[in-house]
Amino acid sequence: MKHWHFICLLGALFGFNSPDAQAQLLGHRLHVVTSFPPLYCFAANIAGNVATVDNLLPPGAEPHDFQFSPREMREVQSADVVVVNGLGLESWLTHVMNTMSNPRSVIVATTGLSEADLIPFAPNLEDPMMTREVSTNFNPHTWLDPQLAEQAVANILVAMQHVDPANAAAYATNAAAYITRLQRLDTDMQHELAPFKDQAMVTYHDAFPYLARRYGLKIAGVVERVPEVEPSPRYLEALHRAIEKYHVKVVFGEAQGSQKLVTQIGADYHVTVGQLDTLETCPLSRDAYENGMRANLVALETHLK
Repeated sequence: MKHWHFICLLGALFGFNSPDAQAQLLGHRLHVVTSFPPLYCFAANIAGNVATVDNLLPPGAEPHDFQFSPREMREVQSADVVVVNGLGLESWLTHVMNTMSNPRSVIVATTGLSEADLIPFAPNLEDPMMTREVSTNFNPHTWLDPQLAEQAVANILVAMQHVDPANAAAYATNAAAYITRLQRLDTDMQHELAPFKDQAMVTYHDAFPYLARRYGLKIAGVVERVPEVEPSPRYLEALHRAIEKYHVKVVFGEAQGSQKLVTQIGADYHVTVGQLDTLETCPLSRDAYENGMRANLVALETHLK
């Protein structure tokens, strides 16, 4: 990502010092809280052994409709840096963030992405014109494009360096190593998915447009246009027409959702059924994002052949 080398250079120019010096400035080990697992992976790789990173959502909880508890409230209020995705993903955090006494500690990972980087939500297959008129929001699933994930890493790095300047050099070194791994992941996906350029697929909900755009794939439609709302018969008829029009071979369910409807669509419309992972509930480990994206790569290669 183009901002990356500039951000690393800032850390070097300010002459940041050792972890011991950091403790004197901050008074304690830097504590970062992230809203959901991909951001945890990004922050944990920047933190290395210098800072502590916790994730707000418990295992298995989805960020779209999370209900805040007193424990999570205390977690947010005690953090030095809170990392959120933005673009409406964590609407449940808005009130808490507005009441925080230290607003400088909140970083939105998608900051700096332009409108050209962002993608509106999928059109309504029943009435595409109506969708264009009312849609003013951008799809928040930017982390599923490794190149846009680099921007999130860069934003988190700047926030951690700002709050904990004595350890800025260590954070920059760790972030540079992680960016190299993300670039390797992106290169591998570019190479492996090149034979499937312009192939169309159907996904369970509108989570994969950034991944599809990055690697030259097409999304002909989504099964569940509104999360947790069953598609109407009229909508399914429109989805069927899209499957035939774009010669779709596969409909992808999600690890977090029910496969029943996807399996039925596969049987009724004579397409294979696969599974992609939005990573919204992936494990809290430093390599979970890369492992999840590589698993998605295997699923795409397997079912687009």
